[in-house]
Amino acid sequence: MNVAMMQPTFLPWLGYFQLIYKSDIFVFLDDFQFSVQSYHQRNKLFVNQDQVDWYTVPIKKTNTFGVSINKAHFDESRNWRKKLVGRLEKNYFKTPFFDNIYPLIGDIIINEKSNLSKLNIKLIKAVVKLFDWDIQWEFSSKYPSKAIRSERVLELLKKCGAKHYYSPIGAMQYLKDDGIFPVSNLDVSFQNFYVKKYPQKNSSGEFIPSLSVLDALFNVGPEETIKLINNESNKWEKWK
Repeated sequence: MNVAMMQPTFLPWLGYFQLIYKSDIFVFLDDFQFSVQSYHQRNKLFVNQDQVDWYTVPIKKTNTFGVSINKAHFDESRNWRKKLVGRLEKNYFKTPFFDNIYPLIGDIIINEKSNLSKLNIKLIKAVVKLFDWDIQWEFSSKYPSKAIRSERVLELLKKCGAKHYYSPIGAMQYLKDDGIFPVSNLDVSFQNFYVKKYPQKNSSGEFIPSLSVLDALFNVGPEETIKLINNESNKWEKWK
């Protein structure tokens, strides 16, 4: 069983979806701690020609310290939903696939009002549905535990019956430092993702990588975005 896991972030980049693609089971780490002004609540997209900036989901200030992502609640006093979808429309309505993608994404942003985790997960699942991938979803909150870091990762992998774990390369060092990995009968591959260039309507010159997946979807559509996710320049590293 191939397994990957990540915290549910806001409209994540292409590399996040490569981890999902490699998975039979993808685990949303929805009860992990929320981090203010992180990718949990924001991501980068174009805001003007040749200029990118953050698109942010505001979270109540009284609800930001020490809470999990699935308990981070929106600051509705700022009318952010209409502003965010309006900003998307203003900056991307001329892109080739805007009319195909925007209604789905905009509807979720306007109407999902439970918590940050549910919003992010619903958006991620919507993108995966556009790709027509068959993924089994799991949630760390389904398996409450006091384990942390590598111990928690291994615990979740065992719950999922993992034989192969696909991990972001940034986790390699702490997995080694904690002394729990490598583990027998569990193959681990570390992602080293390269963003291949694609046409960007809002760029008149230099390609800007590592934006939200929406930038690729608006510009080249789902089929070509899948090719970007699975491009031949992507390499997977093993334990050294």
